[in-house]
Amino acid sequence: MIPVFLIGGGWRAETFPQTYGRFLQNAAKGGQKRIVLVVAEEPDADSHLQFLRFFEAFHAVGLSANEAFEMIVSAENPLTLERLAAAEPTGVFVCGGLTPAYYDALCIDRSWLEFLKENKIPYGGFSAGASVAGNNAIIGGWQRGIEGQIVEIANENAGEDLDLLAVRRGLGLVSFAVEVHATQWGTLSRLIHAVDGGLAPEGWAIDENTMLEITGGEIKVRGAGNAYQVRRTDGKISVEIFQSREAV
Repeated sequence: MIPVFLIGGGWRAETFPQTYGRFLQNAAKGGQKRIVLVVAEEPDADSHLQFLRFFEAFHAVGLSANEAFEMIVSAENPLTLERLAAAEPTGVFVCGGLTPAYYDALCIDRSWLEFLKENKIPYGGFSAGASVAGNNAIIGGWQRGIEGQIVEIANENAGEDLDLLAVRRGLGLVSFAVEVHATQWGTLSRLIHAVDGGLAPEGWAIDENTMLEITGGEIKVRGAGNAYQVRRTDGKISVEIFQSREAV
């Protein structure tokens, strides 16, 4: 498996070395860096400004302008193997925004994943870019149908313009489902319901300013917040809390 770096959101600059910086270190090959920053087009949003926001975060940890490549994607113009290969990346970082828009732009045509795997190129994702990375991608929703009733499972503002909990086949870069903005948006409860409903066998909910680093089959927590592992054990749902062992 390729190295994977999943950030739960947040913009605290003092955490950048442990989040963006860790990804950048892994994506440098032979001293060279060329990072593709993938931004999904959204209605009423400036995709280039979104790219610039993420570039500034990377610039703070050592990425220069000539080492960053802007890749704007959409359902009509998805990320493909050909587009990615032409950029000649040493790392691919998928930015944040409306998760369904990122899903449609990245998860319909999956040919580009083979390019990553064949060339052992690290994948990084922020918020939506982290959510779509799992085998079971949590796309959104703030309600769930249980025994004929509709119940609230998260704040409506975290629904991603969807009402019912939506879990779809993700990129499969990690074996678990991923939830983001866990403490800040209260989305841990949505992950618990996804696992409880059999929509994902297990998952991790990541706080803002916090990252899961998955390399060599090992999961490490980086940054300032919590990461919550949700699993079904002996027919019951269990939640375990992890924090980084490194000072911010």
